[in-house]
Amino acid sequence: MQLIIDTTQTKLEVKNKSFFISNETTERMISPKRISSIAITTHCQVNTAVIKLAANQQIPIYFYNNFGTIQARMCSPHLINLASLRRKQLLFYDQPEATNWVLNTLTQKTLLQIKHLQQLSARKPRHKTAVETASQKMTTYLNKTKTLRNKHLDDVRKKLLGIEGNLSKVYFKHLALFMNGAFSFDKRSRRPATDLFNAGLNYLYGMTYSLVENGIYAKGLDPFAGFFHTDYYRKPSLVFDLIEPVRPLIDKMWIKLILDKKINEEHFIPKEQGYWLSKAGKRMIIPSFNAYQRKRIKVGDNYYSLKNYIYTLSNDLGNLIEASL
Repeated sequence: MQLIIDTTQTKLEVKNKSFFISNETTERMISPKRISSIAITTHCQVNTAVIKLAANQQIPIYFYNNFGTIQARMCSPHLINLASLRRKQLLFYDQPEATNWVLNTLTQKTLLQIKHLQQLSARKPRHKTAVETASQKMTTYLNKTKTLRNKHLDDVRKKLLGIEGNLSKVYFKHLALFMNGAFSFDKRSRRPATDLFNAGLNYLYGMTYSLVENGIYAKGLDPFAGFFHTDYYRKPSLVFDLIEPVRPLIDKMWIKLILDKKINEEHFIPKEQGYWLSKAGKRMIIPSFNAYQRKRIKVGDNYYSLKNYIYTLSNDLGNLIEASL
């Protein structure tokens, strides 16, 4: 499970080789064997014994901002694999296989998006015709990527960015058909999110980055040496690459929470010309996300937990790099 520290003036210490959490209302002891990661979303006190215990148990510690984005990360050096794979990762960028990998990743993402829209239209049949049209448009855009295969990434990046942008516009335009009331939205918005739908989705994407980054470290890859999202200065571009086929699964989880009425406008607060999740909203979303990590979901012809799917993506990329060089 993920240990979440979201109450101010909380102290995180070590007692009897376990994590000890204390604040004005709580005193709790948790064995490190039960914890997969620690998420800190507010100001608290963490002593060095906690950091050492987490490192010895290979438990990463994440520090989040109010948008759910990781600001800092502490992890054991043992999560880092051999340097030889990272050297090959840099060389892989210039191979045509790198372009094909990016295209395959975009295809995985798009097919999951189409499937998600179709599943929603089965729930609300009045939008079936619109979804069929969207599916055809998205398939047409996807077919345009076939001419980009086996070329250098630098030569096809602009075209690929254009195709990706068009796919996203069609997908979210039709996703919006299924949202109404407090969760109506017109388009994707990030910082700040201009509506409740995007505020919650941004927060979930932010949490997903940590899972993807863990998978990258576990395989021994460099999270800052990406292929498609290479122009993000001081950003983990490979994390942005590998999260793409995971996003539709997070979209699906988020929309189900909304349609099942497990979250409402009271879980948000207006701030800085946009919306943030409130503390109550985070306390609802974070456990739901942790439970979703363990749930078996179908991707293609296989079933995975969300975490295993993410680790499989990293592992497959690492194996591809090894086989190509």
